[in-house]
Amino acid sequence: MSAEALSSKVPKLLVVEPKLIRNRGHHHTQITALKTLFPDYRLHLIAGEGYDGFAGKATATLSTAAIEKAKLHWHFRHGKLRRKAVAFLRAVFDGGIASYPSSPFGDTILEVCEQLQFDAYDKVIIPSTNLDALESVADLVSKLGEKAPQICMRLLDPTLGDPKERRRLQRMNVLQEVIQRSAKVRLFSETGELANYMEQRFGLSVTRGFYLTCSINPLEPTRKAAGQYDTFRVGLLGAPRPGKGYERAAAIVKELSSMLDGASLGLQVEVLLQGSDDDYAEDGVYAFAKSFPSTADKLCVTCISNRLDPEDFEELFLSTDLILLPYDIGVYGLQGSGLVQDAVAAEKIIVHSKGISMQDFLSHGNANAVVSNREFAEAILEAATNLSRYTSGCVTAKKYFSKLLIEHPLLYSP
Repeated sequence: MSAEALSSKVPKLLVVEPKLIRNRGHHHTQITALKTLFPDYRLHLIAGEGYDGFAGKATATLSTAAIEKAKLHWHFRHGKLRRKAVAFLRAVFDGGIASYPSSPFGDTILEVCEQLQFDAYDKVIIPSTNLDALESVADLVSKLGEKAPQICMRLLDPTLGDPKERRRLQRMNVLQEVIQRSAKVRLFSETGELANYMEQRFGLSVTRGFYLTCSINPLEPTRKAAGQYDTFRVGLLGAPRPGKGYERAAAIVKELSSMLDGASLGLQVEVLLQGSDDDYAEDGVYAFAKSFPSTADKLCVTCISNRLDPEDFEELFLSTDLILLPYDIGVYGLQGSGLVQDAVAAEKIIVHSKGISMQDFLSHGNANAVVSNREFAEAILEAATNLSRYTSGCVTAKKYFSKLLIEHPLLYSP
Protein backbone atom coordinates (compact mmCIF):
# COMPACT_ATOMS: atom_id res chain seq x y z
CA MET A 1 0.00 0.00 0.00
CA SER A 2 1.39 3.41 -0.93
CA ALA A 3 2.20 6.08 1.67
CA GLU A 4 -0.55 8.26 0.20
CA ALA A 5 -3.11 5.46 0.53
CA LEU A 6 -2.03 4.77 4.10
CA SER A 7 -2.42 8.42 5.10
CA SER A 8 -5.97 8.53 3.80
CA LYS A 9 -7.03 5.20 5.29
CA VAL A 10 -9.28 5.36 8.37
CA PRO A 11 -8.01 2.69 10.79
CA LYS A 12 -10.56 0.21 12.12
CA LEU A 13 -11.04 -1.20 15.60
CA LEU A 14 -13.05 -4.33 16.35
CA VAL A 15 -14.06 -4.91 19.99
CA VAL A 16 -15.05 -8.49 20.77
CA GLU A 17 -17.03 -8.72 24.02
CA PRO A 18 -19.10 -11.90 24.58
CA LYS A 19 -20.47 -10.45 27.85
CA LEU A 20 -21.87 -7.36 26.13
CA ILE A 21 -25.59 -8.21 26.16
CA ARG A 22 -27.56 -5.77 28.31
CA ASN A 23 -26.87 -2.49 30.09
CA ARG A 24 -25.56 -4.07 33.28
CA GLY A 25 -22.12 -4.26 34.86
CA HIS A 26 -19.03 -2.62 33.42
CA HIS A 27 -19.01 -4.13 29.93
CA HIS A 28 -20.80 -1.18 28.35
CA THR A 29 -18.36 1.33 29.88
CA GLN A 30 -15.47 -0.48 28.20
CA ILE A 31 -16.79 0.47 24.77
CA THR A 32 -16.82 4.18 25.61
CA ALA A 33 -13.37 3.93 27.19
CA LEU A 34 -11.91 2.27 24.09
CA LYS A 35 -13.50 4.90 21.86
CA THR A 36 -11.78 7.52 23.99
CA LEU A 37 -8.42 5.75 23.71
CA PHE A 38 -8.70 5.41 19.92
CA PRO A 39 -10.68 8.45 18.74
CA ASP A 40 -9.39 8.21 15.15
CA TYR A 41 -10.48 4.60 14.67
CA ARG A 42 -13.80 3.46 13.24
CA LEU A 43 -15.20 1.16 15.93
CA HIS A 44 -17.10 -2.08 15.29
CA LEU A 45 -18.56 -4.58 17.77
CA ILE A 46 -18.96 -8.31 18.12
CA ALA A 47 -21.32 -8.83 21.07
CA GLY A 48 -22.81 -11.75 22.97
CA GLU A 49 -25.84 -13.73 21.90
CA GLY A 50 -29.04 -11.83 22.66
CA TYR A 51 -27.33 -8.42 22.59
CA ASP A 52 -30.04 -5.74 22.70
CA GLY A 53 -28.13 -3.01 20.86
CA PHE A 54 -27.89 -0.54 23.76
CA ALA A 55 -24.23 0.33 23.04
CA GLY A 56 -24.68 0.67 19.28
CA LYS A 57 -25.16 -1.71 16.39
CA ALA A 58 -23.11 -4.91 16.46
CA THR A 59 -21.52 -6.17 13.26
CA ALA A 60 -22.04 -9.71 14.55
CA THR A 61 -23.12 -11.59 17.66
CA LEU A 62 -21.68 -14.80 19.02
CA SER A 63 -23.59 -18.06 18.91
CA THR A 64 -23.78 -20.08 22.11
CA ALA A 65 -24.54 -23.19 20.03
CA ALA A 66 -21.40 -22.67 17.93
CA ILE A 67 -19.30 -22.25 21.08
CA GLU A 68 -20.63 -25.55 22.44
CA LYS A 69 -19.89 -27.29 19.14
CA ALA A 70 -16.35 -25.93 19.22
CA LYS A 71 -15.88 -27.53 22.64
CA LEU A 72 -16.90 -30.89 21.20
CA HIS A 73 -14.48 -30.34 18.30
CA TRP A 74 -11.70 -29.64 20.81
CA HIS A 75 -12.47 -32.80 22.77
CA PHE A 76 -12.41 -34.84 19.57
CA ARG A 77 -8.97 -33.49 18.65
CA HIS A 78 -7.32 -33.33 22.07
CA GLY A 79 -9.40 -35.27 24.59
CA LYS A 80 -8.93 -38.77 25.93
CA LEU A 81 -10.49 -41.73 24.13
CA ARG A 82 -13.82 -41.57 25.97
CA ARG A 83 -14.14 -37.82 25.32
CA LYS A 84 -13.27 -38.34 21.66
CA ALA A 85 -15.96 -41.00 21.32
CA VAL A 86 -18.66 -38.90 23.01
CA ALA A 87 -17.81 -35.88 20.84
CA PHE A 88 -17.86 -37.94 17.67
CA LEU A 89 -21.18 -39.64 18.44
CA ARG A 90 -22.87 -36.34 19.34
CA ALA A 91 -21.63 -34.84 16.07
CA VAL A 92 -22.81 -37.75 13.90
CA PHE A 93 -26.40 -36.51 14.05
CA ASP A 94 -25.36 -32.95 13.29
CA GLY A 95 -23.39 -33.21 10.05
CA GLY A 96 -20.24 -34.80 11.41
CA ILE A 97 -17.35 -33.47 13.48
CA ALA A 98 -15.81 -31.79 10.41
CA SER A 99 -18.82 -29.44 10.25
CA TYR A 100 -18.08 -28.13 13.75
CA PRO A 101 -16.08 -24.89 14.17
CA SER A 102 -12.42 -25.38 15.08
CA SER A 103 -12.62 -22.67 17.78
CA PRO A 104 -15.42 -21.00 19.79
CA PHE A 105 -15.60 -17.82 17.70
CA GLY A 106 -12.49 -17.58 15.53
CA ASP A 107 -14.62 -18.00 12.41
CA THR A 108 -16.90 -15.14 13.47
CA ILE A 109 -13.95 -12.77 13.95
CA LEU A 110 -12.50 -13.92 10.61
CA GLU A 111 -15.78 -13.32 8.78
CA VAL A 112 -16.12 -9.82 10.25
CA CYS A 113 -12.50 -8.95 9.45
CA GLU A 114 -13.01 -10.09 5.85
CA GLN A 115 -16.35 -8.29 5.57
CA LEU A 116 -14.86 -5.02 6.87
CA GLN A 117 -11.57 -5.51 4.98
CA PHE A 118 -9.38 -5.47 8.06
CA ASP A 119 -5.66 -5.57 7.41
CA ALA A 120 -2.42 -5.62 9.38
CA TYR A 121 -2.81 -1.92 10.32
CA ASP A 122 -6.19 -2.42 12.04
CA LYS A 123 -6.85 -3.65 15.59
CA VAL A 124 -8.93 -6.28 17.35
CA ILE A 125 -9.33 -5.84 21.12
CA ILE A 126 -10.81 -8.48 23.42
CA PRO A 127 -11.15 -6.81 26.85
CA SER A 128 -12.52 -9.90 28.66
CA THR A 129 -10.23 -12.67 27.45
CA ASN A 130 -10.79 -16.26 28.55
CA LEU A 131 -9.70 -19.60 27.09
CA ASP A 132 -12.49 -19.49 24.49
CA ALA A 133 -11.08 -16.17 23.26
CA LEU A 134 -7.48 -17.41 23.32
CA GLU A 135 -8.42 -20.50 21.30
CA SER A 136 -10.37 -18.35 18.85
CA VAL A 137 -7.45 -15.98 18.31
CA ALA A 138 -4.98 -18.85 17.95
CA ASP A 139 -7.28 -20.25 15.26
CA LEU A 140 -7.56 -16.83 13.59
CA VAL A 141 -3.84 -16.07 13.40
CA SER A 142 -3.14 -19.61 12.17
CA LYS A 143 -5.44 -18.93 9.22
CA LEU A 144 -4.45 -15.33 8.47
CA GLY A 145 -0.74 -15.34 9.29
CA GLU A 146 0.91 -11.99 8.54
CA LYS A 147 -2.37 -10.65 7.16
CA ALA A 148 -3.94 -10.77 10.63
CA PRO A 149 -4.73 -7.44 12.32
CA GLN A 150 -3.03 -6.48 15.58
CA ILE A 151 -4.84 -8.35 18.37
CA CYS A 152 -4.84 -7.08 21.97
CA MET A 153 -6.21 -9.41 24.63
CA ARG A 154 -6.83 -8.55 28.29
CA LEU A 155 -6.70 -11.46 30.75
CA LEU A 156 -8.90 -10.84 33.78
CA ASP A 157 -8.59 -13.81 36.12
CA PRO A 158 -6.30 -16.81 36.63
CA THR A 159 -8.99 -19.41 35.81
CA LEU A 160 -9.40 -17.96 32.29
CA GLY A 161 -13.07 -18.92 32.45
CA ASP A 162 -12.42 -22.63 33.08
CA PRO A 163 -12.69 -23.61 36.77
CA LYS A 164 -11.21 -27.11 36.27
CA GLU A 165 -7.45 -26.76 36.62
CA ARG A 166 -6.49 -29.97 34.83
CA ARG A 167 -8.58 -29.11 31.78
CA ARG A 168 -7.39 -25.49 31.88
CA LEU A 169 -3.75 -26.61 31.80
CA GLN A 170 -4.45 -28.99 28.94
CA ARG A 171 -6.14 -26.27 26.89
CA MET A 172 -3.31 -23.83 27.58
CA ASN A 173 -0.68 -26.40 26.58
CA VAL A 174 -2.38 -26.84 23.21
CA LEU A 175 -2.61 -23.16 22.30
CA GLN A 176 0.13 -21.26 24.12
CA GLU A 177 2.82 -21.94 21.50
CA VAL A 178 0.68 -20.32 18.79
CA ILE A 179 -0.09 -17.35 21.04
CA GLN A 180 3.53 -16.92 22.14
CA ARG A 181 5.13 -17.08 18.70
CA SER A 182 2.64 -14.82 16.93
CA ALA A 183 3.88 -11.25 16.55
CA LYS A 184 0.24 -10.26 16.00
CA VAL A 185 -0.95 -11.05 19.53
CA ARG A 186 -0.29 -8.92 22.62
CA LEU A 187 -1.44 -10.07 26.04
CA PHE A 188 -2.38 -7.67 28.83
CA SER A 189 -3.80 -7.79 32.34
CA GLU A 190 -5.17 -5.22 34.75
CA THR A 191 -3.11 -6.13 37.80
CA GLY A 192 0.59 -6.70 38.16
CA GLU A 193 -0.22 -9.67 40.38
CA LEU A 194 -2.01 -11.47 37.52
CA ALA A 195 0.72 -10.58 35.00
CA ASN A 196 3.34 -12.13 37.29
CA TYR A 197 1.22 -15.25 37.79
CA MET A 198 0.69 -15.79 34.05
CA GLU A 199 4.41 -15.44 33.39
CA GLN A 200 5.37 -17.85 36.17
CA ARG A 201 2.61 -20.39 35.49
CA PHE A 202 2.55 -20.45 31.68
CA GLY A 203 5.60 -18.52 30.55
CA LEU A 204 3.40 -15.89 28.91
CA SER A 205 4.58 -12.34 28.39
CA VAL A 206 1.78 -10.19 29.82
CA THR A 207 1.78 -6.39 30.04
CA ARG A 208 0.11 -5.03 33.19
CA GLY A 209 -1.94 -1.85 33.54
CA PHE A 210 -4.75 -2.44 30.98
CA TYR A 211 -7.47 -0.63 32.94
CA LEU A 212 -10.63 0.86 31.49
CA THR A 213 -12.87 3.26 33.38
CA CYS A 214 -15.90 1.71 35.02
CA SER A 215 -18.70 3.84 36.50
CA ILE A 216 -16.52 6.78 37.62
CA ASN A 217 -13.99 8.48 35.35
CA PRO A 218 -10.77 9.42 37.18
CA LEU A 219 -9.84 11.85 34.39
CA GLU A 220 -12.78 14.09 35.37
CA PRO A 221 -13.12 16.28 38.48
CA THR A 222 -14.44 14.37 41.47
CA ARG A 223 -18.19 14.90 41.68
CA LYS A 224 -20.28 14.69 44.81
CA ALA A 225 -23.72 13.13 44.99
CA ALA A 226 -26.64 15.47 44.45
CA GLY A 227 -28.37 14.67 47.76
CA GLN A 228 -27.35 15.81 51.20
CA TYR A 229 -26.64 12.96 53.61
CA ASP A 230 -26.21 13.39 57.35
CA THR A 231 -24.92 9.83 57.89
CA PHE A 232 -21.53 8.21 57.40
CA ARG A 233 -22.36 5.98 54.43
CA VAL A 234 -20.62 2.60 54.07
CA GLY A 235 -21.22 0.81 50.78
CA LEU A 236 -21.20 -2.92 50.07
CA LEU A 237 -22.21 -2.30 46.48
CA GLY A 238 -22.82 -4.47 43.45
CA ALA A 239 -24.47 -7.88 43.41
CA PRO A 240 -23.18 -10.13 46.23
CA ARG A 241 -21.52 -12.66 43.94
CA PRO A 242 -19.38 -15.53 45.29
CA GLY A 243 -15.88 -14.35 46.08
CA LYS A 244 -16.85 -10.82 47.14
CA GLY A 245 -17.21 -11.87 50.78
CA TYR A 246 -20.50 -10.06 51.24
CA GLU A 247 -21.81 -13.00 53.28
CA ARG A 248 -19.67 -11.47 56.05
CA ALA A 249 -21.87 -8.35 56.13
CA ALA A 250 -24.10 -9.61 58.96
CA ALA A 251 -21.14 -10.35 61.23
CA ILE A 252 -19.41 -7.06 60.40
CA VAL A 253 -22.59 -5.06 61.08
CA LYS A 254 -23.08 -6.93 64.36
CA GLU A 255 -19.54 -6.05 65.45
CA LEU A 256 -20.01 -2.44 64.36
CA SER A 257 -23.29 -2.15 66.24
CA SER A 258 -21.64 -3.43 69.42
CA MET A 259 -18.77 -0.95 69.09
CA LEU A 260 -21.06 2.00 68.39
CA ASP A 261 -23.07 1.32 71.54
CA GLY A 262 -20.14 2.54 73.55
CA ALA A 263 -18.92 5.29 71.20
CA SER A 264 -19.79 8.97 70.87
CA LEU A 265 -19.43 9.40 67.11
CA GLY A 266 -21.79 12.34 66.66
CA LEU A 267 -23.40 10.98 63.48
CA GLN A 268 -25.19 7.83 62.39
CA VAL A 269 -23.41 5.13 60.38
CA GLU A 270 -25.49 3.88 57.44
CA VAL A 271 -24.62 0.59 55.74
CA LEU A 272 -25.80 0.39 52.12
CA LEU A 273 -26.46 -3.06 50.67
CA GLN A 274 -27.34 -4.00 47.09
CA GLY A 275 -29.06 -7.26 46.30
CA SER A 276 -31.94 -9.10 44.72
CA ASP A 277 -35.17 -10.15 46.44
CA ASP A 278 -33.57 -13.57 47.02
CA ASP A 279 -30.57 -11.97 48.73
CA TYR A 280 -32.89 -10.23 51.21
CA ALA A 281 -35.10 -13.31 51.71
CA GLU A 282 -35.05 -15.47 54.83
CA ASP A 283 -32.20 -17.71 53.60
CA GLY A 284 -30.42 -15.00 51.59
CA VAL A 285 -27.01 -13.47 52.17
CA TYR A 286 -28.64 -10.26 53.46
CA ALA A 287 -31.46 -11.86 55.46
CA PHE A 288 -30.32 -9.97 58.57
CA ALA A 289 -31.04 -6.59 56.96
CA LYS A 290 -34.84 -6.84 57.07
CA SER A 291 -34.86 -7.42 60.81
CA PHE A 292 -32.27 -4.78 61.61
CA PRO A 293 -33.83 -1.95 63.67
CA SER A 294 -34.59 0.85 61.22
CA THR A 295 -34.83 3.36 64.04
CA ALA A 296 -31.43 2.62 65.53
CA ASP A 297 -29.83 5.90 66.58
CA LYS A 298 -26.23 5.05 65.80
CA LEU A 299 -26.43 2.47 62.99
CA CYS A 300 -28.93 1.73 60.23
CA VAL A 301 -28.99 -0.61 57.22
CA THR A 302 -30.46 0.44 53.87
CA CYS A 303 -31.52 -2.23 51.35
CA ILE A 304 -31.15 -1.29 47.67
CA SER A 305 -31.89 -3.25 44.48
CA ASN A 306 -28.94 -4.60 42.53
CA ARG A 307 -30.70 -3.73 39.25
CA LEU A 308 -30.14 0.01 39.22
CA ASP A 309 -29.65 1.86 35.96
CA PRO A 310 -25.98 2.82 35.50
CA GLU A 311 -26.75 6.50 36.20
CA ASP A 312 -28.50 5.63 39.46
CA PHE A 313 -25.66 3.34 40.52
CA GLU A 314 -23.16 6.12 39.91
CA GLU A 315 -25.20 8.54 42.05
CA LEU A 316 -25.44 5.92 44.81
CA PHE A 317 -21.70 5.28 44.66
CA LEU A 318 -20.87 8.98 44.86
CA SER A 319 -23.07 9.32 47.97
CA THR A 320 -20.86 6.95 50.00
CA ASP A 321 -18.02 7.90 52.32
CA LEU A 322 -16.39 4.47 52.48
CA ILE A 323 -16.39 1.38 50.26
CA LEU A 324 -16.20 -1.96 52.09
CA LEU A 325 -14.56 -4.87 50.24
CA PRO A 326 -14.41 -8.05 52.37
CA TYR A 327 -13.15 -9.95 49.32
CA ASP A 328 -12.06 -13.57 49.34
CA ILE A 329 -8.35 -13.34 48.53
CA GLY A 330 -8.57 -16.80 46.94
CA VAL A 331 -10.55 -15.07 44.19
CA TYR A 332 -9.32 -11.48 44.31
CA GLY A 333 -5.69 -12.15 45.18
CA LEU A 334 -4.77 -11.85 41.49
CA GLN A 335 -7.70 -10.40 39.55
CA GLY A 336 -8.78 -6.76 39.62
CA SER A 337 -11.97 -5.15 40.85
CA GLY A 338 -14.08 -2.48 39.20
CA LEU A 339 -15.20 -1.34 42.65
CA VAL A 340 -11.60 -0.58 43.60
CA GLN A 341 -11.25 1.45 40.41
CA ASP A 342 -14.47 3.34 41.06
CA ALA A 343 -13.58 4.00 44.71
CA VAL A 344 -10.18 5.41 43.75
CA ALA A 345 -11.69 7.48 40.92
CA ALA A 346 -14.34 8.89 43.29
CA GLU A 347 -11.81 9.55 46.09
CA LYS A 348 -13.51 7.19 48.54
CA ILE A 349 -11.94 5.54 51.57
CA ILE A 350 -11.51 1.80 51.04
CA VAL A 351 -11.50 -0.90 53.73
CA HIS A 352 -10.53 -4.23 52.19
CA SER A 353 -9.36 -7.75 52.93
CA LYS A 354 -5.63 -7.94 53.47
CA GLY A 355 -3.97 -9.65 50.52
CA ILE A 356 -6.21 -8.62 47.62
CA SER A 357 -4.66 -7.47 44.35
CA MET A 358 -4.34 -3.90 43.02
CA GLN A 359 -2.01 -2.97 45.84
CA ASP A 360 -0.65 -0.17 43.67
CA PHE A 361 -4.12 1.42 43.94
CA LEU A 362 -4.40 0.82 47.68
CA SER A 363 -1.06 2.02 49.03
CA HIS A 364 -1.44 5.81 48.97
CA GLY A 365 -3.00 6.34 52.39
CA ASN A 366 -6.50 5.90 50.90
CA ALA A 367 -7.18 2.39 52.17
CA ASN A 368 -7.03 0.12 55.20
CA ALA A 369 -6.23 -3.61 54.96
CA VAL A 370 -7.83 -5.86 57.60
CA VAL A 371 -8.56 -9.53 58.25
CA SER A 372 -11.27 -10.26 60.82
CA ASN A 373 -14.87 -9.04 60.98
CA ARG A 374 -13.97 -7.13 64.14
CA GLU A 375 -11.14 -5.38 62.30
CA PHE A 376 -13.53 -4.38 59.49
CA ALA A 377 -15.83 -2.80 62.08
CA GLU A 378 -12.91 -1.07 63.81
CA ALA A 379 -11.65 0.32 60.49
CA ILE A 380 -15.10 1.72 59.64
CA LEU A 381 -15.36 3.44 63.01
CA GLU A 382 -11.79 4.77 62.76
CA ALA A 383 -12.46 6.24 59.29
CA ALA A 384 -15.72 7.86 60.44
CA THR A 385 -13.84 9.43 63.35
CA ASN A 386 -10.82 10.56 61.29
CA LEU A 387 -12.13 11.40 57.83
CA SER A 388 -9.48 14.05 57.17
CA ARG A 389 -6.71 11.50 57.68
CA TYR A 390 -7.58 9.93 54.31
CA THR A 391 -8.15 13.07 52.22
CA SER A 392 -4.63 13.44 50.86
CA GLY A 393 -4.27 9.71 50.19
CA CYS A 394 -7.51 9.58 48.21
CA VAL A 395 -6.37 12.49 46.03
CA THR A 396 -2.98 10.84 45.44
CA ALA A 397 -4.56 7.49 44.53
CA LYS A 398 -6.81 9.17 41.98
CA LYS A 399 -3.81 10.93 40.39
CA TYR A 400 -2.04 7.58 40.15
CA PHE A 401 -5.03 6.00 38.38
CA SER A 402 -5.35 8.98 36.03
CA LYS A 403 -1.69 8.68 35.05
CA LEU A 404 -2.16 4.98 34.26
CA LEU A 405 -4.98 5.81 31.85
CA ILE A 406 -3.13 8.71 30.21
CA GLU A 407 -0.10 6.45 29.68
CA HIS A 408 -2.20 3.44 28.71
CA PRO A 409 -0.13 0.42 27.59
CA LEU A 410 -2.45 -0.11 24.61
CA LEU A 411 -1.13 3.11 23.10
CA TYR A 412 2.46 1.92 22.99
CA SER A 413 4.17 -0.64 20.80
CA PRO A 414 5.73 -3.64 22.56
